[in-house]
Amino acid sequence: MKVLIIDDEPLNRELLSHVLATVAVAQPLAFDQAEAALAWCASQIPDLILLDYRMAQMDGLECLRRLRVMPGMQNVPVMMLTAETSQSVHHEALRLGANDFMTRPLNHTELHARIGNLLVGRLAQKRLTEHAQRLDLAVQQAQAKATARTTEVVQRLLQAVLRRDPDSAAHMTRIADYALLIARQLRLDASLCQQIADAAPLHDVGKLALPDDLLAKGGVLDAAELALMRSHALKGAHILAGSTVPLLQMAALMALGHHEHFDGSGYPYGLAGEAIPLVARIVAVADVFDSLTCAKPYRAGWEVARAAQYLSDGRGSQFDPACVDALLGDMVAVRIIHTHYEQQAIQANRRAA
Repeated sequence: MKVLIIDDEPLNRELLSHVLATVAVAQPLAFDQAEAALAWCASQIPDLILLDYRMAQMDGLECLRRLRVMPGMQNVPVMMLTAETSQSVHHEALRLGANDFMTRPLNHTELHARIGNLLVGRLAQKRLTEHAQRLDLAVQQAQAKATARTTEVVQRLLQAVLRRDPDSAAHMTRIADYALLIARQLRLDASLCQQIADAAPLHDVGKLALPDDLLAKGGVLDAAELALMRSHALKGAHILAGSTVPLLQMAALMALGHHEHFDGSGYPYGLAGEAIPLVARIVAVADVFDSLTCAKPYRAGWEVARAAQYLSDGRGSQFDPACVDALLGDMVAVRIIHTHYEQQAIQANRRAA
C-alpha cells in the first residue's frame, strides 16, 4: 500500500521511512515538496499520507486543503505531523479532513500502531468499494439482459403486427417519435421519455386479434365492424396484461387508454381527465396526429397544419391540453419527423415500382 511522506526535512523523511519499513504492506514514497506530492496525486491515489505541518514553501494545512478537492482523494487517510502544539492548528487540520494528528517528538511505537490502524481501515474501505463496484456491474449486466429480452419481445410483437397489417406496423413505428417529442416537451425524466418511446409502438397490438378482412377494409365501417375494431383496445391490454416488465406494463396502459377522451366521451371505459394514464394521453395525441397526416388507401394524408388545427380544436375535449401543447410547441421537430417518414415511404414505393 502506497504511503506518501510529505516533509521538507531529510531527517524526518528518513525516520518515517524507517518506521514504514517495519510495516509489511507499506511502500513509502517520500517527497520534500508539497507541490511535487500534489502533482503525483494528480495521476495516482495513495493509501495513506503522512503530512508535515511546518514546511517552507507550502504548509501542511494548505497542502491538505488542495488534496481534499482532488479527484479520488476525499477518502484517503491523512495523518498530520508537527511540533506545533497549538490547539487551533490541530482543530484546523481536523476541519480540513485530517484523520489523525501527532505531535513531535514522535513515539515510534505509537506511530507504528496508528499507521497500522489507518492502513487497515483503508484496506477495508477499498474492499468495500470494490465489492460495491462488483455489485454495480452485476446489476448493470442483469439490467442489460432484461432490456435485451424486453426488446426481443417488443420486436417479435411488432413483426407479428407487420405480417398482419403493414400499414399499422408503419404507424406503430412513427408514433414512437411523436410520443417521445411530447414526453420531452412535458419535461418528463429522460429515462421515462425513452420508456414511453419504446412502449408506444405497442399501443395497437390488439389489432393482432382482429379479423384480416376488417383490417384490410378501407373507408367507413358499419356499426358491427366499428364495435369490433374498437375492441382492439381491450384486446391489446389483455395481450400485454400480467407482465412484470415495466415497459410492457406501460404498453398495456397505452393499449387500453389511447382511445379514451379527456372529456370522458372515449372508449372502452369512458375515463376522463387524469383518470386516463398520462402515457395513454400522450399516445392518444401522437396516434391521431400520425393517423391524420399519413395517407390511407381510401384517403390522402392531411397537411401538417390542418392536423395541428384538429388537435388544437380538440384540446380539453378529445385530448389532454398539456399533451397537445407539448406536440404543437415544437412544430419544427414535428415537421422533421413527418418529412423523414414521408420520404421513407416515397423511397419504398419507388423500390416497389
